[in-house]
Amino acid sequence: MLGAALLEPETYEEAALASSGWTQAALVVVLSSVAAGVGNLGGGLTGFVLGFLGALLGWGLCALAAYWAATRKFGVPRTETTWSATLRGLGFASTPRLFLVFTFLPAIGFLVGLAVHAWTLITIGFAVKPALDLEARPAIAVALAGWLPMLLVWALAAIVV
Repeated sequence: MLGAALLEPETYEEAALASSGWTQAALVVVLSSVAAGVGNLGGGLTGFVLGFLGALLGWGLCALAAYWAATRKFGVPRTETTWSATLRGLGFASTPRLFLVFTFLPAIGFLVGLAVHAWTLITIGFAVKPALDLEARPAIAVALAGWLPMLLVWALAAIVV
């Protein structure tokens, strides 16, 4: 997780290649979703549930949108291997979202959330590059395609609570 957060390319290359990283990647997604739920505790139990489910949904939409953009717009082959590598890489790319736990802070919580999501955009770019064998510019476009739905779901969950 530290390597992912610090944008170490080796971490993302290993995630793309090592099918044994499934459990770790899934754990990062779940923990970051719990952190988002805790960040929404100001809204009580409903806030926690909305934050948690919103984070899971946002991550799922991110994975689908990034994969769709890569396969439809940049010619990445649609295979089990590319899909698995994408999911593992994006799982580790969720590491910065652990800091969503601090979105409960009055006055700056929303800014913390925006900063975390900006950081997450960068980690998504680092994740999709080796997972989908993309050059830098297409990786940026794919990262944006995945990040936007994630950001929108998070913002909606924050507004509802």
